[in-house]
Amino acid sequence: MQKLQKVNSFMNFKCEFENNYLRLFQAQNSDFEKLYLVAKDPKIWEQHPENDRWKKSKFSLFFKNGLSNEFGLLIVFDKRDNNFIGSTRFYGYDINNSAIRVGFTFISKEYWGTTVNFHIKKMMLDYAFNFVDNIFFDIGVNNIRSRKAVEKIGARLVIDSPNGNVVYGIVKENFN
Repeated sequence: MQKLQKVNSFMNFKCEFENNYLRLFQAQNSDFEKLYLVAKDPKIWEQHPENDRWKKSKFSLFFKNGLSNEFGLLIVFDKRDNNFIGSTRFYGYDINNSAIRVGFTFISKEYWGTTVNFHIKKMMLDYAFNFVDNIFFDIGVNNIRSRKAVEKIGARLVIDSPNGNVVYGIVKENFN
């Protein structure tokens, strides 16, 4: 069940989500070690532009930036196994273009190839599309896993780049 929160007649993207399998909740400083147990696997970051984010010092910066993000940092929690399995976040709200970005998502490799990423994104997109018309994903050009994952949920490439990031997008009217 989603917890809808409105602030001054617009959506508050600093929210939490839950379905039968997963809970996405706002991270606190005290969650660092549990989340780092997942993030310290170099395999998770091998296709990422910052492929050394598995190092504690690098992940610490990622975590602190997530906490200071105006919409927070969402822990992805597997309710069946009672474990932290990754994180994600909203960022880059653009009121003029009725858009927000979803990203900085990573999940434990034990969940790759499952429906977990779909469930994460579905909860977030279902909620966000109540308030915006466009959702974008910034993805490292060589991050094939993430590119395929957002394509599976209906995102289309909107900005291609030979290096750096590519941008995928979903328009509200095209989201199922």
